[in-house]
Amino acid sequence: MQSLRYFTREGNVYTKKNQTAFFCLLALLLAGLVVFMLYNNPARGAKVGSLFIGVLGIVILLRATARLRIDADARTISVQPAFFMPVTVFRFEDFQHFLVSKQTFIITVNATVAMIILKNGRERSVMLHQTLFLTKPLQKITAEMAAIMEIED
Repeated sequence: MQSLRYFTREGNVYTKKNQTAFFCLLALLLAGLVVFMLYNNPARGAKVGSLFIGVLGIVILLRATARLRIDADARTISVQPAFFMPVTVFRFEDFQHFLVSKQTFIITVNATVAMIILKNGRERSVMLHQTLFLTKPLQKITAEMAAIMEIED
């Protein structure tokens, strides 16, 4: 297997590198928007709107604490969406496919890749990576995951 860009390897356990800088930058931009809204328009509507934007910024910061581990020997995928949430374990056999979605206006504004997993008859989605303006990194991360899980592209 080639060198990995989005995962670190410890034996046969692969841990996904977090997008900490991306999520922190997004949260900082939202915090700046909250300050701008409160400074320029101290009306009640601006306060309520800034409260919602502030909560969204906190949710984005919590997303930076997510963990994804792949154990190739045990053939399991462990997902922890935030540091205080319990770890959910999926088997390789539960994996269905990758889903790449992008939001496009004139250009691609946002793109995400998720793993679709069927566990106990219920379809689950696990977000793997998110980018702005580009989709090539999403193709690379799905190729890395497929190589780790020994799935054909």
